[in-house]
Amino acid sequence: MFRPVFMTVASLASACFALSSAPAHAASLPTYEAFGKSAECVALRKQFPTLVGQHLKVGLGGYTAGFEAPAKDDPSKIEGLDPDLIAYMGACLGYTHEFQNVAFNVLLTGITGKRFDMGPNLYVTEVRRKQVAFVSSFAVIDGSVIKKGNPKKLTSLDTLCGATVAAAAGTYEAVTLVPQATEKCKAANKPDVNLLLLQATDASVQAVVSGRADIYLTAHSDAKALAASVPGLESGFTIDLPILNGFPIAKENTTLRGAVLASMKVIQDKGIEKSLLDKWGQDAASQRTAADAE
Repeated sequence: MFRPVFMTVASLASACFALSSAPAHAASLPTYEAFGKSAECVALRKQFPTLVGQHLKVGLGGYTAGFEAPAKDDPSKIEGLDPDLIAYMGACLGYTHEFQNVAFNVLLTGITGKRFDMGPNLYVTEVRRKQVAFVSSFAVIDGSVIKKGNPKKLTSLDTLCGATVAAAAGTYEAVTLVPQATEKCKAANKPDVNLLLLQATDASVQAVVSGRADIYLTAHSDAKALAASVPGLESGFTIDLPILNGFPIAKENTTLRGAVLASMKVIQDKGIEKSLLDKWGQDAASQRTAADAE
């Protein structure tokens, strides 16, 4: 849900769920300072000298569980996968940064209009690639929230025939996954998948708790956090989606694109991204080779 095709809106409550459930350390991570002193980063600062000392503005299109959200103990601080990756890149490239939160529907135009230098990790879609370039580094893994014990025996998309699925309007789950599952059900002469469209995470979770829905489809990180935080629920099956996540950057900003790509490759080579993916609930297995996905 939280990296939807058309909009990205996450409730503060669900963000706190994810933050409270994230392990303190997925693996041993270097400090930003130590990483910045590595030979690879020293070389990158020489390769991209114009970024050293720059102050970048990073736009956020709302708070997203496991990706970027106010810290539970200090709401003025933004925590998550994206802030950690951006901080490691900054330590490597020599820039400082600040976050500015805006409505999601103006995030990409803010990047193309040079209000922001870059944005948070978003689904890389054909529509978005017409507006901006992306530096991608991990794939999307979707998840599900079900009642404890999985009473309806829902173990994959193929088992959803006749079930009621809660999903947020406009999301990949609602627009693509459920219709695809329904087509398979029809082809097998089985009941359609019933789609319950809701606008908020809390409403979707309540639908499963109350029995209005049998399952809630959303990002895997969010599903795990919600299941751990709401009594009577558990995390269900996962789905590997044919979608990459990437940092959006203006197409013409070739210097920043090249620098972000180069620093992400160093971050991956040192095992940092996999550790952060585990730390924030996205799963190390979702890492993909960093690439410029223009």
